[in-house]
Amino acid sequence: MIMEAMALRRPVISTYIAGIPELVKPGEHGWLIPAGDVEAIVGALQELLAASEATLSMMAKAARERVIARHDIDKSAHQLRQLFSIGN
Repeated sequence: MIMEAMALRRPVISTYIAGIPELVKPGEHGWLIPAGDVEAIVGALQELLAASEATLSMMAKAARERVIARHDIDKSAHQLRQLFSIGN
């Protein structure tokens, strides 16, 4: 759901788990917080609500660009095709 939100130009609030920090850069594409940290999510929500329209627009644009650059279906298919054709 994070990639979908970012592709739809939405800054995100998420946690530092799995590969999420590789996709979401705090302050650039949204906010990252420690899992289970209620104070951190409150803080992130307050920052989101206080952010200017220009800041949110910049984050939204950067979020979409990051997803498109890193997760293009045609590029991924090409990489998989190359990977599986090695040795054939």
